[in-house]
Amino acid sequence: MRKNKPIKKNSIPFLLLAVAHVLLFIIFAKRSRQKNIWILLLSNIGMAYLFEYPVLNLFKGYTYKPLILKKRIHDQILGAIFSQALYVPITATLLSVYRKNRYWKLGTTLIYYGIEHLFIHLKIYKAYWWKPSYTLFFMNIYFYISDWFYKELNAKKEWALVIAQYLATEVIGVTLLFISAVNRKVRFGRGIHHSWREHFIIAPLYSMIRSIFLVKSSSRPGLMPRFTMFLGSFFTDMLLERIGLVKFRLNKVWSIAFHAVMIIVSRFLYLKIRLKK
Repeated sequence: MRKNKPIKKNSIPFLLLAVAHVLLFIIFAKRSRQKNIWILLLSNIGMAYLFEYPVLNLFKGYTYKPLILKKRIHDQILGAIFSQALYVPITATLLSVYRKNRYWKLGTTLIYYGIEHLFIHLKIYKAYWWKPSYTLFFMNIYFYISDWFYKELNAKKEWALVIAQYLATEVIGVTLLFISAVNRKVRFGRGIHHSWREHFIIAPLYSMIRSIFLVKSSSRPGLMPRFTMFLGSFFTDMLLERIGLVKFRLNKVWSIAFHAVMIIVSRFLYLKIRLKK
């Protein structure tokens, strides 16, 4: 029989924090009974992803070492997902929903500042040009942006609902792209021997741009807009493949399945976020 892979020492702090944050969110989300809490969470994750893209993907401000995935860069991105899809957005969402004041925000930021130093000490996180003091500054701004955006969502401002749908669509798209990359279903980059770092520069841009068209097409009723969006996405993939910017495993199956799922998801998010005012 095949033995289960043991959990490595590096993984434990990441996994413990992930479990703790998810449990806290489930407990307090049930207590709050706020309909917009999931929309705010996805929006906060989307904002964190957009922040992470230049800092980590483009300019490599820091690196994570959870040692969960085999490939080093996949493992680094997974560490970023733990941070930017779970830890920070869940905390920001709960602070906003429960209308916590500046002392809560400052205290929470100091806790994350301490965690960052602990991770550096444990050598499971390494900062390059990024400094923990930047975390103190930007995390506080992020918490206040979350508060402001939550108020706009509750006021049912059309622009906020559109942005929320875009961010939610982008989060799901980027996450599915990451899972597909780890499973070697798709890989972006020029030439035969391009690096995975190049993939994680191109893939988020691909998702960000595609999400704009998904949000726009999702507001149109009927099957024709869905079909048109699908054909446009599919032939764009074929063009990118032809010029050497992307490679698919299983031929065109991944592209067909991925775009079909994202079109359904974008329409669902439109109905849940923008129609239920």
